[in-house]
Amino acid sequence: MFRPFTPSFALASLLVGLTATVQAAPAGRSVVLTGRSGESPVLYVAPGTVTVILLGAQIVRESVQVEGRARFAVFEVGDAGVTLSPAVALGTGERLALRVTYREGSPASVVFLLTGQPDTADGLVNVSRPQQTVEACRVELSATSERCEAQAKELEALKARPTALSPAVVALAGFVTEKGLRGATFDLGCIKARGGELRPARCWGLGGITWSVVVLEVSNTGEEPWAPAWAEVTPAGGEPRRAHAVLSGQATIPPGGVVSLVVEVEMPAREGEAWLRAQHSVRVCNGDGSRCLSIPEVML
Repeated sequence: MFRPFTPSFALASLLVGLTATVQAAPAGRSVVLTGRSGESPVLYVAPGTVTVILLGAQIVRESVQVEGRARFAVFEVGDAGVTLSPAVALGTGERLALRVTYREGSPASVVFLLTGQPDTADGLVNVSRPQQTVEACRVELSATSERCEAQAKELEALKARPTALSPAVVALAGFVTEKGLRGATFDLGCIKARGGELRPARCWGLGGITWSVVVLEVSNTGEEPWAPAWAEVTPAGGEPRRAHAVLSGQATIPPGGVVSLVVEVEMPAREGEAWLRAQHSVRVCNGDGSRCLSIPEVML
């Protein structure tokens, strides 16, 4: 369970890092994100030194993922920072990805590459993003408008699908060919799911030539209703991308309610033996991304 990121905890973490056997880099190292494609700042970590990453803005806590989680003795996520320390040293040529998504602003997300270097580790890392210019805001607004238009067209396309469902309709639509489809459960992903009061009771999926779907039975144990609006999928070692569609048994999941929802993912054409074989993580969120359910280790 993640504990809240607090100044006192950060200070304690820094003191641990400064008194460790490894020589920490000068406190306050600055990293400025530019948003350029492929940008992945490298951070140096070492056992015995706690690295505190201050991200300079609110982040989506559920979005934070690190490769090789079991290799970290310390891994804490706060509203605007991440604190971590590996249990054993990382090799100089080794890179573990740390993925973070901001609640708003640009760039919207960042992937840090964690590595090891003899006798050196970052203690405090201050991350900042360039201030939004009027032109940058205009571009971002335009991109958001385009996404909304695309989603509206997608909704219209979904509405235009035949309402009378049958095996014949599915075959005529080309969703299933003579090669059939594959089904599987994602029990491990269900067990490891993160979402606070949002809990998946069952996780399973179907795969075909150019698509996969993830079916989730979600329980809302919180005090507020939850309306799943969009989802993103992230392949192992890759970048997140929006799901093709999210359909729910009802518009919102009321407190104490359980609703089935389906995430549809477009996949590259593949042979039957590859269906539901590629590891992904799936994140389903409400409209503003403030309440999300994250399911790791989903095979698509």
